[in-house]
Amino acid sequence: MFENAVKVLNFVNWSLVVATTAVVMSSWQMWAQRKHNRVSVTPHLSEHTHTSVNNGVISLQFNIANNGIGPAFINSFTVLHNGKKVDKDTDVPQLVAGRSKVNILHSSTHWLAKGASLAVNERLTLFSLDVGQGREYLKQELETAFNEYDLVIEYSNAYKERFVFDTRED
Repeated sequence: MFENAVKVLNFVNWSLVVATTAVVMSSWQMWAQRKHNRVSVTPHLSEHTHTSVNNGVISLQFNIANNGIGPAFINSFTVLHNGKKVDKDTDVPQLVAGRSKVNILHSSTHWLAKGASLAVNERLTLFSLDVGQGREYLKQELETAFNEYDLVIEYSNAYKERFVFDTRED
């Protein structure tokens, strides 16, 4: 009888070891999967500034793109001029062109509102400016004026993890 009790206890102990190992392995696998899922939806914002001179027209564009692997949900969008916050009603390309007193052919400004999103591989032109009288020195003058502006975008992924895109950190 004593031998049967020992066999039962050994069986129970091994069952406990196997069950505990299964719980630990399952927990680790769930943690690894959750970590992978978070990485697989991480957005990454990047900037691209394009300047060209064609037929006497200078074109400047400031573009933002999400080249990550998940959507970017905008939490805040701030434009700074020499470190000071610019009002959302401000037409940045008009201010840049106004410094050089040039003939503006076209300008546009696109502000991102809180709650907006950028899909994967989406590219958006935030500021664009086309001016006449396109000479090389004027192109450089406009680029210099444009570079006085910085952009700070706070955004998050689908898991509400926060990220910051800041052109001052280049």
